[in-house]
Amino acid sequence: MEADLDFYRDREQSFIKHQFLTKYLQAAAYKTLQGHSPTFNFVDAFAGPWRISDDAKYSDASFDQAINTLEAVRADLEKRGVGGLKIRFCFCEQRPEAVARLREYAASKGRFEIHVFEGAFEDNLNAIAAKLTDGFTFTFIDPTGWNIRNEEVFRFLREQNGEFMLNFMSDHINRHAEYHEVEASFGRFLADAAWADEFAHLPAGWSNEQKMLYLMKAAMRSNKVASYLPDFSIMVPRRERVKMRLILGTQSPSGLEVFRDVQEKVEKQELVMRHNLREGDSPQVSLFSSADIAAIQQEQKGVGCKANRKRAEEIIVSFLKGRMRAFPGPMFNQAMEEVPIRRKHLNSVLLDMRERGVINFELPPRKRVPQPDTAIFLV
Repeated sequence: MEADLDFYRDREQSFIKHQFLTKYLQAAAYKTLQGHSPTFNFVDAFAGPWRISDDAKYSDASFDQAINTLEAVRADLEKRGVGGLKIRFCFCEQRPEAVARLREYAASKGRFEIHVFEGAFEDNLNAIAAKLTDGFTFTFIDPTGWNIRNEEVFRFLREQNGEFMLNFMSDHINRHAEYHEVEASFGRFLADAAWADEFAHLPAGWSNEQKMLYLMKAAMRSNKVASYLPDFSIMVPRRERVKMRLILGTQSPSGLEVFRDVQEKVEKQELVMRHNLREGDSPQVSLFSSADIAAIQQEQKGVGCKANRKRAEEIIVSFLKGRMRAFPGPMFNQAMEEVPIRRKHLNSVLLDMRERGVINFELPPRKRVPQPDTAIFLV
């Protein structure tokens, strides 16, 4: 069931965040439960409830949306004859009053396996891990700031060997990164007490947020928690400023591909929402609907736009330099991680590059796009 935007008044960015989470969860659950594992674990590290409007049903809380999304997938697969499936939930929350509400909620959902943990996420990692005895684990990390002991969290994620999504609080981080008072907490966030030295040597033209994002991804890679780390920026609803970024950590190229597919859908929702918020209660007469305008904007600056195709081409050319030949998979993975672009766009990029004589490859009979074993080389 689609979330109700009316519950997100003055925090519309959270609506977009939850839309992305649930759409990605749905795709990940279908893929996992159909062959990879009969058990899907969902860990909500900072469950809340926090600033919700639906006090009766918690429908604007991430934990309720996760339960509804994953149960819908399980029930649908069961109807198709895929039996023996199990969904397990672990919710962690530090504030006692929120924990009490979370436990009351869990008790009302008695048919589900729900474990509630009180206290800081980092203090409950071993207890949570003890409940995850089997299956694939997806961890949602949505803190209100950055004061997290990520060295311990990274160990947990590495041992689970599943996927995770981190809400990187771009707006707050951008404004506070150079304050000496936050150096220690940022050190915990980046699992690197000496982070400020590397921060100071990053390009001067980068914003604080860009620098911290770079350092965060570097820390995740050095701690071996993921092979791919794409991100999706969510804007301040009524301003041209990034509010937050959702970073996916995955070991799977298919997870990377699903991330960009979901991004294209949710990005359009965000553009429609932002247009409607700007129009307010006095919309201007226009030949175009908000959906039409969003589609135009997406073509100009969104997933697979001209600028992103150009960036992807640069990555492909750089990848091919020094190689006799290469196959699409590794090139596509690198491009999709670094650039908001989908596989279908990358196929078009390769065809266009061949048309212009930049690269060459042969297509098998009756195939219109490069195949996984298509050898590609620079001209």
